[in-house]
Amino acid sequence: MAGERIGLLGGTFDPVHFGHLRLAEEAREAAALRQVIFIPAARSPFKPDRPLTDARHRYQMLLRAIATNPAFAVSDIEIQRGGISYTVDTVRQLAAQMPDTQLFLIMGLDTLAEFPQWREPFQIIQYCQLLVGVRPGYEAEPILAALPEAIRTAVRLIPSVPLDIRASQLRAFARQGRTLRYLTPENVIEYIESHQLYKEV
Repeated sequence: MAGERIGLLGGTFDPVHFGHLRLAEEAREAAALRQVIFIPAARSPFKPDRPLTDARHRYQMLLRAIATNPAFAVSDIEIQRGGISYTVDTVRQLAAQMPDTQLFLIMGLDTLAEFPQWREPFQIIQYCQLLVGVRPGYEAEPILAALPEAIRTAVRLIPSVPLDIRASQLRAFARQGRTLRYLTPENVIEYIESHQLYKEV
């Protein structure tokens, strides 16, 4: 495969936080990516019981979060498609739209552990190399050893600063009226506050 190197970082981003942004930047640097595209899910197949914040809010928060980084972009490809968002559908569509591009799927090590249970994981690795950052509390070797060989050979581990921030924490803090400062960019905090997001249980 030749051409530009593009990273893809999917998720619910409910809300986006510095853990997401730092992982994207680490992947961009480690793999010499021209761009990292954040892709908010319409609906997550892994969180069916938790209602997501409206997609337009999650999309707008992402736009604000990446505004100062020209190497970052946001795609609404999964929002436009609607329904449950499966990564295999997204990478297949993007590969068709950008045939001369090398695609890299960015994730944390905890997500990699679940990757064999995703829809058509072996198809995904036909389109993408996996760039995997190691999050606090996870050891790489046992997870890698448990993967099928074809998936394991598609993995590249990347150095990762241990920012153990979770979106569920931010939602809880917002609900409790606690500060979100230094967990997500200020303009995201302003958006959350102005739209009264995460106030309901």
